[in-house]
This record gives sequence, C-alpha cells and structure tokens, in this order.
Amino acid sequence: NTTPVPPPGAIGKQVGCHLHAIAQVTGAVIAQGRSSMLEDTGFSFVNCQVTGLGALYLGRAWVPFSRVIFAYTYMDNIIIPKGWHNWDDPLREM
Repeated sequence: NTTPVPPPGAIGKQVGCHLHAIAQVTGAVIAQGRSSMLEDTGFSFVNCQVTGLGALYLGRAWVPFSRVIFAYTYMDNIIIPKGWHNWDDPLREM
C-alpha cells in the first residue's frame, strides 16, 4: 500500500497512514519546502506509523522554511535522533 505524498511546496495532510521505509543506509521520510515563512504550506502526519529499514531523518529541508509536523505518530527505532537534515545549509535551520 502506497501513501501518496504531495510535492514540495504543497499543503498535505495524511491521517492514519503507514510510511514504510526501505532505505539501504540512510534516508528521509519527507522533503518539504517553502520559499517564505509567510507561505501557508506544509505537511502534517496525524495518527500515522513510520516503520522500515535503514536509518531515517524525519525530514530534509528541500529549501529554507520547510514545515513538517508529525502528531500522535508511532515511529520505529529507525529515526535518527537529530530528526531533521538541513542538507548542510545552516540557513535551513530557521
């Protein structure tokens, strides 16, 4: 079963989904981007499950001002404690 995920820059809400990763080494659950902190876009995952193989970041900043929310979501022991990858760009830490 595949959960459709909106492209970066869109608004997306997934409820009750199951994201199963098949990362060979490391990966990211989602990539989201906004070009301004005023943009009303982002992704939210509510009452979902994140399971799989490999080591995962919850997200990676596609561009600055990325916004992703995981609420009431079960996560396997595969999530990298840092949680977020900035793609080696400190400006994406805002």
